[in-house]
Amino acid sequence: MENNIIVEIEDSIKKNIENFTSMGVTNGLAGVSLFYYYKYEKKQNQQFELDNCLHYLEKSINGLDENYSGPNIVNDILEIGNLLDFYIEKGVLDNEVTLPYFDAYDSILESYLLDNLEKDQLSPAFGALQFSNYFIFKQQTLNDKYIYLFSKGLEKIEELSFEHPDSNGIYWKSNIKRDNEYLIELGIKHGVMGIVDHLVKLFQLGFKTQRVLDLIQKAMRYIVYFKEEKGKALFPFSTEKNTADRSFSFGTVYGDLGVAYGFYKVGKICDLPEYVNIGVDILLNSCMYRDNEKKITDASLLYGNLGIASLLSLFKKNCNSHILDISIDYWYNRTKEYNVNNNQWAGFDPTFNRFDSNAQLSFGHGIVGIGIALLNFENNLNFDFLRFLNYSL
Repeated sequence: MENNIIVEIEDSIKKNIENFTSMGVTNGLAGVSLFYYYKYEKKQNQQFELDNCLHYLEKSINGLDENYSGPNIVNDILEIGNLLDFYIEKGVLDNEVTLPYFDAYDSILESYLLDNLEKDQLSPAFGALQFSNYFIFKQQTLNDKYIYLFSKGLEKIEELSFEHPDSNGIYWKSNIKRDNEYLIELGIKHGVMGIVDHLVKLFQLGFKTQRVLDLIQKAMRYIVYFKEEKGKALFPFSTEKNTADRSFSFGTVYGDLGVAYGFYKVGKICDLPEYVNIGVDILLNSCMYRDNEKKITDASLLYGNLGIASLLSLFKKNCNSHILDISIDYWYNRTKEYNVNNNQWAGFDPTFNRFDSNAQLSFGHGIVGIGIALLNFENNLNFDFLRFLNYSL
């Protein structure tokens, strides 16, 4: 299945490449560079694919100029910076080659980080922590360069936390409002677990480890307090009493998979095996779910079946367990159900933003991400592209 679809996807990308207005990875042209990187891995380092990878990387960087017409140039700058760090890690680029980019743009991202902290906007998805995570990506060991930024972020995390006496834990409110009130979300993208995931990154870096660990453990107590014993979902979307906000969701953006990832990562990085066990329990419960009600309506990485199958595959490789195989096969094999449209997008059609050609083509919503996932399945790769959706084990 994969090879024919990948050929069609590549053909569609080439025909529609000028439709991109975004330059970043999730919604833009840099995602095409990542697509060709995985084609390069597939073909045992064939130079032609690497040349394409670097061509579209350069083109995306050059697109950050006065003619930029995309929706969010700051987000694109951040994502291209993350991609450069990824390519350095993979040996595709040398540090020296990337210095002009980082010299030009890192100070801008620093100012946005501090501005978001000033506004009490913590969100790991579109607030201060996305910028702080960017600077964590940039270093394997702690050095003086970013300590000031991490210290300011940690102070704000402490300041904005709320105590929860029933669990002896703490929580944070998200940026999402319902009925003019900010929600308390649990999830990995906008919620409590997303802030925990940031703290785990700081802990792994060796930054103020005891202070950070104390916050992690308090937040985990809060999350555990809301765990159900059984059900297709063990955690609510929100801990508010409004039942509409406790509704079921499943995928890489919302739901139990992200919570399972958070528990597993906390347990592994912080040497807290009880949380590894809880993460595995949540994961196994999630693997029982079958989408008989057709809630999953496309193949995308953010909201579709291939995002689910890829995240489960990342877990499988890190847990070294075949117990997830049946669920992975179920979600992966649903791809053909969404490859049925007679259109210019290789037969796929995203549920969200389908009238935006950036989305149709993109890594997050569209065929670039679908192609990258299929390349990883076809060649038994390690699914490390998920780090651009903030999943990294």
